[in-house]
Amino acid sequence: MMTPTAPQGTQFRRKIYYINPRFQGGAALGISAMVVAGGVLFGALVYRDVGNALWEAALRGHFVIDTPYEIVRDALLWHLAGLSATVSSLTVIVFLFLVKAVRIGVGRAIEAFRASEKGDLSTPVEAGGLKEFRRFGELVDLTRESALSRVAMLREEAASLAACGLPAEAFRPRWEELKRKIREVAP
Repeated sequence: MMTPTAPQGTQFRRKIYYINPRFQGGAALGISAMVVAGGVLFGALVYRDVGNALWEAALRGHFVIDTPYEIVRDALLWHLAGLSATVSSLTVIVFLFLVKAVRIGVGRAIEAFRASEKGDLSTPVEAGGLKEFRRFGELVDLTRESALSRVAMLREEAASLAACGLPAEAFRPRWEELKRKIREVAP
């Protein structure tokens, strides 16, 4: 098997592509916090119940027990089942919250785009949900604000051209220039 060689003077660099480092960092911290909190809770409960089971076994020490697992089996099984159910439930809840946040942000952005399609460029996006959607909404608002200022400038120029009363020879080049500017805004 041949390995690719880099041209002289260049090196191969491994590229890591993130969806969004801010989102991944926050999600990683949230998951880490859930794991640590769950581990502490699980450890404390298991320590308490296993201690109780061992104390009970010490008090009943004259009974024959085949394996030490028999002493702590019930406590461990219930705690492991509870841990599994809790992790599954929390995962579903976090997933549903993320889906809701995405739907809110995307839904508001879609409403703003549909309003823009109908000619309403003044309605702000106000996308909620995740920070990325709020930033996206702000960028869309800035773009729409720029388009509105260009349209207002074109309206003023058209009104001044209509009111100036120029002869046809002087009017035609200004009219062609105005049409060119309009095509830049709305092709």
